[in-house]
Amino acid sequence: MPVFFFDIQDGKTRSPDTEGTEYRGIAEAQADAIRMLVAIAQDEWHDGVKSALAVQVYDDKHRPVVAAKIDCAVTVYDGPLRAN
Repeated sequence: MPVFFFDIQDGKTRSPDTEGTEYRGIAEAQADAIRMLVAIAQDEWHDGVKSALAVQVYDDKHRPVVAAKIDCAVTVYDGPLRAN
């Protein structure tokens, strides 16, 4: 099975993948890249925090095959509709 590498950028730092993960193909690696972004976004979202998250997927020859990104921003308004 082909090996893919996932480099993660959280807006501040870049975390390169040095081990890689085996997938049946690019479509499976792409789906996992999207799942990673959603999971990271759920961990990163805080009141008032804005973050640009990205995952760059490379093949075993370190050629880019998938790039995925998500921009996260959460604002909580203090007003009459806010639950107590």
